[in-house]
Amino acid sequence: MSSFMLKLLAMTTMVVDHTGAILFPGNMALRVIGRLSFPIYCFLLAEGFVHTSSRKRYLIRLGLWGIVSEPVFDYAFFGSFGVWEHQNVFFTLFLGLSALCLIEGFSSGQQKLMPGLVLALVPAAAAEMLMTDYGAFGVLLIVVFYACRDRRGAGLVSFGLFNTAFSCMGSEVQFAAVAAAVPIGLYNGKRGLRLPGWLFYAFYPVHLGVLCLLAMVL
Repeated sequence: MSSFMLKLLAMTTMVVDHTGAILFPGNMALRVIGRLSFPIYCFLLAEGFVHTSSRKRYLIRLGLWGIVSEPVFDYAFFGSFGVWEHQNVFFTLFLGLSALCLIEGFSSGQQKLMPGLVLALVPAAAAEMLMTDYGAFGVLLIVVFYACRDRRGAGLVSFGLFNTAFSCMGSEVQFAAVAAAVPIGLYNGKRGLRLPGWLFYAFYPVHLGVLCLLAMVL
């Protein structure tokens, strides 16, 4: 599977998940399907970090879309604007990318990752304090995929174990996320169809806005 196909799968399962959360909160099957989305996004971010032409611009894009998306995220899931108790997933991805920047900046090569890995705990802790989607788990999952990027099998096993541990902490539906190992394992390293990057970023707040409107009508 190309990165484009993985993005489509992540977007589709995300819509299924949020449809369940906003329109059909009693339908757990939709939430189970939606568990595939986030691990794929984490994997793609780790891949994107390696191949992007400007990590600074990558960080800025994630931060700006996090700010743009926050009002509609708050309204979609909490029925009000300016909710500070939970932040949208763009901030998790922003902190995950920050962790990768720290790893690269303070480690000397793939074989000496430890100094950077220790520093990566700072963005993970920030995710917990800011109460972003998936919190420290999300940030560290991105780190796992990056650290194992040259050992796909080890990365998928680590993802499975890490996800299981996180699920055991109180989110039983999260066990289903391990199924994302299948499409990630099929990734062929190719980009595939190229579309403007902003379309993928804008999709997040737009689809939440559409679901909010549907919730008002139904």
